[in-house]
Amino acid sequence: MTRIVKTTEYTEGTERNSFLIAKMPLRGRLLLRRFMKRLGLLLLPCLPCIPWLYNSVAAQPTNVVVLLADDQGWGDMSLHGNTRVETPNIDGLFRESLQLKNFMVWPVCSPTRAGFLTGRHPLRLGAGPNVGGELDVAETTIGDFFQGQGYRTGVFGKWHNGMEPDTPEFRAAFKKAFKHIPDKPYDTGVGANAHGFDRAVVYYGGGPDKWTRMAYGNQLISWFHDRDYRPEEKGYLADLITRNALEFIREGARSKKPFFCYVPFDLVHMPLQAKQEFLARAPDRITHRGERLHSAMLLALDESVGKILGAIDDAGIRENTIVWYFSDNGGLKMGSSLPFRGGKHTTWEGGVHVPAAIRWPKGGFNGGEYAGLLGYLDVMPTLAGILGKPLKTARPLDGVDCSTALKSGGSSPVKDYYWAWRDNEVIRTDRWKMFHYINRLDLYDMHADPTESVDVDDKYGGELSGLMIRMEKLRKGLRIASPLNSTMEDHRPAPEGDVLELTVTQNSSVAITNALAVQFAIRRHRVAVGDSYQYDIMIPGGDLRRGGCYVSPYRNGDPPVFNDRVGMDQDGVNVAGPLDAHLNPAFTPGKWRRHVMGLGHEAPLLRTYNGVFFYGGEPGRFKVYIDNVRILRANGTSKPVWLGQDDLQLKRPKLPPGFEKLTVRTVSLDDI
Repeated sequence: MTRIVKTTEYTEGTERNSFLIAKMPLRGRLLLRRFMKRLGLLLLPCLPCIPWLYNSVAAQPTNVVVLLADDQGWGDMSLHGNTRVETPNIDGLFRESLQLKNFMVWPVCSPTRAGFLTGRHPLRLGAGPNVGGELDVAETTIGDFFQGQGYRTGVFGKWHNGMEPDTPEFRAAFKKAFKHIPDKPYDTGVGANAHGFDRAVVYYGGGPDKWTRMAYGNQLISWFHDRDYRPEEKGYLADLITRNALEFIREGARSKKPFFCYVPFDLVHMPLQAKQEFLARAPDRITHRGERLHSAMLLALDESVGKILGAIDDAGIRENTIVWYFSDNGGLKMGSSLPFRGGKHTTWEGGVHVPAAIRWPKGGFNGGEYAGLLGYLDVMPTLAGILGKPLKTARPLDGVDCSTALKSGGSSPVKDYYWAWRDNEVIRTDRWKMFHYINRLDLYDMHADPTESVDVDDKYGGELSGLMIRMEKLRKGLRIASPLNSTMEDHRPAPEGDVLELTVTQNSSVAITNALAVQFAIRRHRVAVGDSYQYDIMIPGGDLRRGGCYVSPYRNGDPPVFNDRVGMDQDGVNVAGPLDAHLNPAFTPGKWRRHVMGLGHEAPLLRTYNGVFFYGGEPGRFKVYIDNVRILRANGTSKPVWLGQDDLQLKRPKLPPGFEKLTVRTVSLDDI
């Protein structure tokens, strides 16, 4: 069990005592100061013998440094088995820290950052489950908290919780970079400083070029010193981040004012770009180019961590500085999340279970392990608890204060962690982890099987009902319109006026992954977690009737939102399943049907295009009618996507193998 050293912080009374002295008559003040000076000279040799007096006078407020690695998997540090390269500085920090053996995050970058900054689930923030979204300034952040406690606050590195601030210099650069796209939307945000940071040297995208900081498809530099746009600054990105963080820490140590320093590194996120000195240090046995670059970037990350820890030591503030280290999600494919299953972009442990540790020598966090469940949502309330500071937030927290458990080694107050991600929902307790897919439930015993190797739902089926109840409660609390669960929307079809008719011949079997996409409408739409997607569809009878057609929003370069694993409608029907009546009894030839599916697993990504997707296992002629395509909002309003001829924005595709003779037109409902 970790031994905790009790500390005393002198935080109250000083200001009032000074006030009382200032109100004394001049002669009284002089006599008092002369007396205090003589008393001090008498007591000075005795101070070491009076520890309570020494501690009260000498104690300084605790500094806090949060180091957030980017895409570092569990197995990417040599302490956890990395055999490619050594990470001595990170390993050393962990050996000197209380290691958090069951620390959870989101499976991708910005939602973890948003949850850490606010202590609130990213799905509440419009910052998850995918990357993107602008963090609301009404949220209380960890920066706001420390500012309120009199700390100087700084962030250095990857912000990724909003767009660049609107400044004349950045506006001009944006206009120049996209002069070939004059109608490109100019999306900007409030900037990191607005979220409680006195100093912010950051970039705002996900993974810019590490030498030029070019983002936006390598078109525009993203790099700011506070609100000062600095595109001309030169250097390797990790070096710039580290240099500015070091300056902040040294200034803080000299000022004697407590500081909070948040360093969200860019390493080891894509693109894979490394300095020659680190490539030269990578062992010759690493011949794969991607693995060699990744290894060199790990070396650079380790060096940056070492420099920051060295600056803390050199400033003489090591004993009373909390250093909390963790990664934002699991490792990349060329990295390692072993021994866990999966990695980044998965809800397997390899994607959400990351290395984490907290060091505070003065507070007793200087070794040992803690096995209780906690994670990124709990960092802010736990730091407040450790420091004994009141935490008042504008909105209720999802994270909890784990400080007592960390100090005592007792049970964690964290009951569960919940993810909604692509084709699955997951709930993780201390012992159990349940995956909910559109057509099944999987259960893993995390005590006996932390690598998620054996599904035990048949052995412990009694646990599933309780976990499903907890998952449903979490889903409703977060107001997610889930594409894996039936909705309560009105499902009566109501086609009228013009409807969309599509006819195509399929001359061979086509898998759903190779479906023909026919774009019929463009509606720029940033998905919110409460949004749903609606359309009316009818398959005529006769020889034309066969299966394999659905409607979905999408964006260029990405698959459609709905597929055979995602997209359950209000009646529990998979919309991408076969539409043929003899394969799916929910469909009747010649009868209109309405589909309503949640879009919550796509928030907050932008979706621009809408298409009809054709696939199937049997050749033949296929005809389908579509109408009433809408985005349904959680507040009851809707946004039309296609209601008639005026909404048609057709882009005729190049027909892939298996298809021919495509026709698209609008027809009157009366003429069908």
